[in-house]
This record gives sequence, C-alpha cells and structure tokens, in this order.
Amino acid sequence: MSFLQVTNASGARLSLSPYGARLAGLTLPDRDGKFDDCVLGFDTEEEFIEHAGSYVGATVGRVAGRTANAHFVGGGLDLQLVANDGGHTLHGGGSGGLDRQVWHAAPAWDDRGVGFTFSCVSPAGTDGYPGTLRATCTYLLADDNTLSVEMRAVADADTPIALTQHAYWNLTSGGRGTVVDDELFIAAHDRVGMTHELVPTGEIVPVSGTGFDFTQSRRIGALLPSDTGVPWPGIDHTYLLDGRVRALDGVDPGNAAQPDWLSAPAATMYSPSTGRHMDLYTTEPALQIYLGCHLSSLTGREGAVYAAGSGICLETVRLPDSPLLPELPSIVVPAGEEYVQQSVYRFSTR
Repeated sequence: MSFLQVTNASGARLSLSPYGARLAGLTLPDRDGKFDDCVLGFDTEEEFIEHAGSYVGATVGRVAGRTANAHFVGGGLDLQLVANDGGHTLHGGGSGGLDRQVWHAAPAWDDRGVGFTFSCVSPAGTDGYPGTLRATCTYLLADDNTLSVEMRAVADADTPIALTQHAYWNLTSGGRGTVVDDELFIAAHDRVGMTHELVPTGEIVPVSGTGFDFTQSRRIGALLPSDTGVPWPGIDHTYLLDGRVRALDGVDPGNAAQPDWLSAPAATMYSPSTGRHMDLYTTEPALQIYLGCHLSSLTGREGAVYAAGSGICLETVRLPDSPLLPELPSIVVPAGEEYVQQSVYRFSTR
C-alpha cells in the first residue's frame, strides 16, 4: 500500500490511504500562504495500521459510536455484537470493522473535484451484523479548497448502518500543539445524555449554560465541561443538530436528499493564529465531538507527539438505536436500500 495523493490548483494536497479508506493528510495554506497539514496522521501506512485503535483518519462502521453492552435493538433486529470497548461495541466492533479493511481504490472526479473512490465488502455475520454489505467512500478536492466526502452502502439483508469520517482536525499546527485555543461553533442546542462509559442514558440534554454550549462561536478551552468521566479536555459526546433529529418534528434525518443541508454549516472551526477557517456541512442529524481525550504520547507525522486535545473529531453521524431513545429514527437500512451520507468541508482564511 502507499498513500494516494491529489494536489489542486491552489497547491493544497489531499493524502488518502486504502487502509480503512483513511483521510491521511490535508495540507492547506494559512493567511500568509504557508502550507501545513490540518489533520493528524503518520509518515507511513504501517504506522496507521500499528495505531489503528485511535481511528486516525478512518472511515468508521458499520455503526459509528458505542452500542451499549454490545447489544443492538431496533428496526426489528435484536443483535449480539462483538464487544471491543469494555463490554460495549465501539465503531462497529473488532477486526471486522471497516476501519481495519484494505479498500479497493479507483480515481474519481466530477464537478465537486478530483480524488478517489474506495470500496470494500463486509461479509454477512461480521462482528455480529447481518447481511453482506458493500460500501464506498469518495473523497474529492476542489480547486477552491473544498473537500467533499460521500459514503454509500447497501446490504442484502436488513442491517444497521451509520458510517462516519474520523479525522482529527488541527487548523493551527498539524498536531504539534492543541486545539483548545481554536474557536468552535456547533449548530446544536441539545446533546444526548451519556453515562461515564459514554453510552446513552435516554435523556436529551440542553447545552445552554454548560461547557457543552458552542451555539455561539467561542474558544474551545474557555469553558470545558466537568464531571463527564472523560479525561481532559472532557468532550466525547453526541450533539443533536438543530431541526434535524426528533422524529416528531416530521424530519427524516436519514434522507440524504434534504435540499437545504448546504444552506448553513453544522459546525465551524477557526484558528486565530493561522487564519484557517473550516465550515462543515452535512446531511447527517448529529455530530459526535471528540477532543482526542484518550490520545496519549502517540508519535505522529514528522515526530509530532499527539496527546489529549491535539485534534478534534467532528464525526457526522446517525444515532445508534437504543431502547432508551425510542423517539429517534432507526438506523436499520432495509435490504437492497442504499444508505447515503454526504459531508462538505469548505476551507478559507481570514
């Protein structure tokens, strides 16, 4: 295996790996035209394999996030899955997770840019999931420094599907420092209540007046939540994007064709020191925000040492089924029906 790369007319470079269909690197200019990598990564693909448990840059699934007690209930299914996070299932399970597979790569291009499409097959029964699943992930880089990511999947049996992209973003220093001085906005007034083991409690919790509140862009480190059970910097939680989640609103968060998803960003991130700015748009109903709390002295690209807060994951997700959250739509996709999710990352400087 070797990294696959695309360089656009602006000089930005996209690096991808077939191992886990990974976003391995993305170099972008700062306000002075200096290029630096804006995602955490490694110098070799062997290092991505060695540190697979950190999910750096990976395409994650079949089901992103934690499934409590490795027991999936919903959409007419009752599944016992492989536990790989204590007694829970994290990001789809064990060695059969999509992030651990070597995907087939093919060049791709359309009006969104140039890049690669990765494809893989997950056999029926992998980690306890029914149906043979065929998945693709396409990365396209445009000349205006917009990155488009599209994930598709279809299975021959009813099965839960909720993929995500697990890049750790750092718009300041490529991971050589923390992101706590960057500014973050999230278009979410509510989050999912979580136990200290990071599984849903059944509550939908307003963020107002707490360290989880990013409804106004602010410095990440200015107010971080306490007593989360998560090591500093303390966020590994699911945000419910405004107007997209509750089934009683009549909104179908699984409908990737909703016409207005590009009209307003689900999140923004800004580095005051470099001027790099990112707008994130997505078809998905939720964002899992993870501040790399469990990273510990991980040697990354060019010798950078990654620790808690070295990067932030903005994981566009659907919500795992839970008997505790019956008002949320099921993530079970019927046999033969195509799952589609799209996310767009628009980069600029100021």
